[in-house]
Amino acid sequence: MRKTLFVIGWLAVAGTQRLAAQTDYYLRAGATAWSTLVGDFIAQDVRAKAAVAPTLVAGLGHSIATRYRAGVELAAESGGLHSEYDDVRGDLGSLRTASLLGVVDGVVGGGVRWQAGLGFIHYFAGDGAGLLASATTRLLVGGGLDFRRPLLAAFDLTVAARYDFHRFTTPALQAHGYSGAQGVQRVSLSIGLARGSR
Repeated sequence: MRKTLFVIGWLAVAGTQRLAAQTDYYLRAGATAWSTLVGDFIAQDVRAKAAVAPTLVAGLGHSIATRYRAGVELAAESGGLHSEYDDVRGDLGSLRTASLLGVVDGVVGGGVRWQAGLGFIHYFAGDGAGLLASATTRLLVGGGLDFRRPLLAAFDLTVAARYDFHRFTTPALQAHGYSGAQGVQRVSLSIGLARGSR
């Protein structure tokens, strides 16, 4: 009986250590650039665009095969929103979003990994009226590349480039007769630390 309990205990500890070794955590900071959120034509092109926004990214992944991982990635952005009409630029307040992606990634080589994901982006309601008078959540697809190099005993330096796409509209826009949705592309670059998976 004692021997059986010892074996079970040893397997539990070994399994926990193996799980920890296969699980990867990371935290990064960077910036995100956006394409046009809303476009229209009134004598000239009118656009609503987001400024380049500071971005925080956190995620975790777990090995599912020798060269592949699956996990989740959470990102949050907060920046300005403005309109462009010819040479006139107007302030539309702030833009705050959060996104959650289920991701898979694999080895490219030389410390580089590819990543692909599917999830959602949530736009938080802004102050007052306007195109973000109400919150909205949209389907999001994305992908990118990660570059990692050992930095400390338990951590790696990580640099990530991301691209994602979604269709943007809000209840406030639909109430003003915008029946369609604008395709929005985003590109981000971030740097941070990852728990070393060595």
